[in-house]
Amino acid sequence: MTSTLLALLVVAAALVAAQPAGAAAALPGGKAHWVVAVGGLDTSAKTNFRNWVRIGYYTFAPDSTVTTSFWNWNQRDQPMRADTMEADCGGTVPRCPIRTVEGFTGAPSGGFRGSYTYASDGRLTVTWTGDEAGNPLAEPLTEHWTVEGALAGGTAARMLSPTFYGPVLTERVPVPAPGAFSSYTATFGIGYGSNAALDRESRAAMKDLVTDARYNSRTYKGAFVVAKGNGDRKTGVVGREQTGGDWSFGGPQGWRLCGSAPCMGYLQHPTGCDDPLNKNRVRYLAEVGGGRRNTEEYWCQGLAQMATCYPYNSHPRPLLQVVDDAGRFQGWVGVEAFTEVDTRTNRPTGTWAAGYWGVFDMVSADLKPRLPVDQKPPAGR
Repeated sequence: MTSTLLALLVVAAALVAAQPAGAAAALPGGKAHWVVAVGGLDTSAKTNFRNWVRIGYYTFAPDSTVTTSFWNWNQRDQPMRADTMEADCGGTVPRCPIRTVEGFTGAPSGGFRGSYTYASDGRLTVTWTGDEAGNPLAEPLTEHWTVEGALAGGTAARMLSPTFYGPVLTERVPVPAPGAFSSYTATFGIGYGSNAALDRESRAAMKDLVTDARYNSRTYKGAFVVAKGNGDRKTGVVGREQTGGDWSFGGPQGWRLCGSAPCMGYLQHPTGCDDPLNKNRVRYLAEVGGGRRNTEEYWCQGLAQMATCYPYNSHPRPLLQVVDDAGRFQGWVGVEAFTEVDTRTNRPTGTWAAGYWGVFDMVSADLKPRLPVDQKPPAGR
C-alpha cells in the first residue's frame, strides 16, 4: 500500500468518525417545545362512535428526533369527570367542585419516540417508531403537519392538520382522507411551539391572567372541531365551532379568582343555554398538576334547577398553556372528552351520540387564529 493511499484512508476514516450520530435538522418553525392536541374524530357511519382525543407535549431535537408524552381518552371507554378543587370565588359564581376528565391530574398516560423530516411540499412529517420507553411499535405512526412560523413577532409557531380551520359547520366538516394527515386514525390536530420550557415555572398563574395587564384585557379565541350527535341522538357527525368569546379576564363580565385554590370562575350571561328562564352559563378555569396543565369546565346553570351545583353532564376540557419565547402566556390548546351520564345514577348512559369529542385552540390575536365564521347565503336566497 503506498503512503499516499494510506494517508487518504486515514483522512476518510477521520471524516466518518467525525459525522454526528443524527443529521442536523431545522426545528419546526425554529421551535423545540410544543403543546399539541390531536383527535381521531369521524362520523358514526365510518367509525361507529370510536372517537378519541389526546393532549400533550412534542419535543423536537436538532438531531431529527422527537418525543411526546400525552394524556389520552377513548369514547368507548366512557371516561368520567373527576373533581380537582372547589371554586370559592364569591359573588354570583356558584361554589362548586371544578372537574376535569379522569386521569388528567396524574402522570401522562402514554408517549412515543420517533423522528421528523420535511416533505417536498414543506410539510413536517413526524414518524413515531417506539413507545415512551423506546420499545418498538408494531407499525410506525406517521403524521403530516403544516407549520406556520413567525407568530407573535417570531416568538411562537403553529402546526395544524389539513382541515382544522374553516367555516362554522353544524356537520360535514371535511375529514382528511386516510394518509392525508396520518397513517393511523388521527384526523385533526393543532399545536403551538416556542423555545420556552414546558415545566410548571413557565405556566401563567390564574392570578396573572386576571391581574396582569399583558393578559387581562385580551380575548382568546380559536376553532373547535368536534364529533357529536346531529340531534337525532343516533347519528354522529363532525362539526366546527368558534372557541372563546368577546370576554376578557379583567373585563366587566365578572371573572373572579378563587379564595383558597388556583382557579377562577365566571357566571356568563346571556348564553345559548336552553332553559328559557335561566340562560346563565357557569364557567371555571383552574391550574392542575404540573407543567403547562390547566382545565376548563362549564355547564348551563338552569340544569342545576334549585341546587347550587350541577354534578352531571358538564363540559370538561383539559388544556395546555401556549407560552411564547419571551415567557408570555398566549392561550391554550385543548380537548373535550364528554361522556353523558344518567342524572339519577351519575353513571354513563351508553348513548354515544350524546357525547362531545373534540380538539381546539383558544389563543390571543398575536397568534392569528383563523376564526370560524358562519357561511350565510346572500340576502334573497
